[in-house]
Amino acid sequence: MKNKEDKKKLIILIIQIICLLIIPMIIFFIGIIKFPEKWRTPLIAIYSLFLVALGISTFFIVRKFLKESQIANRTLNQYLQNEINDQGLGTMIFLNNGKIIWATNFILNKFGKSIIGKNIKDVFLIEEWENNNHNFVFKKDDYEYEVFVNFEKNIVIVKDITIQSNLLSDYKKQRVVFGEIHIDNMNLYQVSLSQEELYKIYSNFGAMLEEISRKNNIIYRQYENGRFFLLTNQESLDNLEKTKFQAFEMLKNKNVYNGVNLTISAGFSYGIFKYDILDKLAKEALLQSKTRGGDQITVLTKYEKPRYYGSSSEIDINMSRTNVTYIAKNLMNKLKSKNINKVIVYGHKDADLDALGSSWGIYKLAKSMGKEAYIQNKTFDDTTQRIYDKLEPLDKQVFISPKEATNLNDKKTLVVICDTSDETRIENIQAFKDIDKENIIVIDHHRIGLNPKFAMRENLYIDSSASSASEIVTEIIAITNSDERIDVKTAQHLLNGIYLDTKNFQKQTSSKTFSAAALLEKWGAKISVSVNNLKFDEKIFEQVAELLENLEEIKDGFFLAYKNIPVAPDVISIAADEILRVNGRKAAFVVAKLPGLKRCKMSARGIETNVQLIAENVGGGGHFGTAAAESDEDIELFVNNLKQAIVSVK
Repeated sequence: MKNKEDKKKLIILIIQIICLLIIPMIIFFIGIIKFPEKWRTPLIAIYSLFLVALGISTFFIVRKFLKESQIANRTLNQYLQNEINDQGLGTMIFLNNGKIIWATNFILNKFGKSIIGKNIKDVFLIEEWENNNHNFVFKKDDYEYEVFVNFEKNIVIVKDITIQSNLLSDYKKQRVVFGEIHIDNMNLYQVSLSQEELYKIYSNFGAMLEEISRKNNIIYRQYENGRFFLLTNQESLDNLEKTKFQAFEMLKNKNVYNGVNLTISAGFSYGIFKYDILDKLAKEALLQSKTRGGDQITVLTKYEKPRYYGSSSEIDINMSRTNVTYIAKNLMNKLKSKNINKVIVYGHKDADLDALGSSWGIYKLAKSMGKEAYIQNKTFDDTTQRIYDKLEPLDKQVFISPKEATNLNDKKTLVVICDTSDETRIENIQAFKDIDKENIIVIDHHRIGLNPKFAMRENLYIDSSASSASEIVTEIIAITNSDERIDVKTAQHLLNGIYLDTKNFQKQTSSKTFSAAALLEKWGAKISVSVNNLKFDEKIFEQVAELLENLEEIKDGFFLAYKNIPVAPDVISIAADEILRVNGRKAAFVVAKLPGLKRCKMSARGIETNVQLIAENVGGGGHFGTAAAESDEDIELFVNNLKQAIVSVK
């Protein structure tokens, strides 16, 4: 049907052209040639009038056509603009120099008619950008816009996303947040206070928690003595984070009853739709707070680094042996099991006396149970290297290489990691190849940044209140009545480890530390031997003096020394300890290069000061008062980053 109409219009157009143009032209030329001379002038005049009439008629025809087209285009453009405006979209066109020459009504209404003639950089407050397509969010007069600049086509597309952003913001604010809060040192008081006193402590603590909950939009329920489940939303959590959980300070280190001070650990999780996963994350966050030493709060969500708050004091020692008893029985059950025939014990790289002592203690237990056992360590610090060099040849055969350890791996091999919970700090990157996850046990005393994923949670024992891994292993031996399984040499290695990490009982000690030392002395270890093992020679003395040549105070009580020379890790630690021998100093940091490596190491020591937080800011970690970090950065750059961390961390 449409084809017939088109053909009809085409025929009419051809007839019009023939009648109005071709026929008159033929008549004109024939007349010029055939008519007499006297008819030519009138003929030319008539034809001229015809052409004028034809031009006038053509003008009106074209004018009518253009008017109709303009109306149609204007109507269409208006309709399209209205439709686009309804969707919150607008466009503008600019010249190559950025000058805006045209904009839709949406743009004119939102940004004003004066926008024409302005530069897009001035309109959107952009100082510099490259001449390529650019996409960004722009805020103006309580409105939020998504802006796309196409430099190839000299066009800007603007979309109003205010409602979308507000809805998303409201949704985020109302997202459910789970929390867990535990009283760190409640077990300490449960074994020493009466039921009436404990009741008053719980009552006073509950009253303070009730006040915090009321002011911060939190719902809480106690599901066990000293353990609470919390429920709030994202907006309330954001407000708490802005103040670094200052609201919870009233719960910490406050005299709740008759001189009793409590410290708390808490964990919060958000950003997950499934409540069971959210609950697991909250428990994971709490566990991180506790294994990092307690007295702090961890905020955790998926695909983001944990955020830590607090850790302003060292908590009272938990005298309960419930957890260590569990791990001790678990370890002994593994060693007694017929499903285990080999044991590989790992200390950390550049093993110190604590790594050596704890590893040797576990190795000796395994051998006493008839298992094939080895220690995977080939690198030691200077102090430990001197002890290793004095070992008998048969004892040195106990220490195997990473490759040898990997070749021993199978489903019947038990792996025990001592004095670290970081798999990157052991020498063998394939330590867990062909090993069942349930056959991996961790014994450590350092605060951690992330909970280990390579072992089952019940096989982790990380007690940051312990002085050393050697203290923990000694306690395991005592709990399981395995003292007859170890010899004097083993007891001496364990005592060496305790003496190293306590700096001859000058720091990080508790009654459990002294008890462990007393037991080891009873089992044949000698204090004089441990003290002599920690003495350094003239060479180390000179190295320490050289490291401390450029000692400077970064801020009140915080001292830093560094030198671009290769020094053994334990010498760097000794230098840090030396700085704190002067009264009034709060924290010490020493940096030097590691021998044979393009890396530098920092050792940090603190007196009632959390140096762990500073170490974490430069990629390290450790204890409240003892921490370290390593980096492959240039030493000057690393020291500058360390200075910034010292100044910024409160």
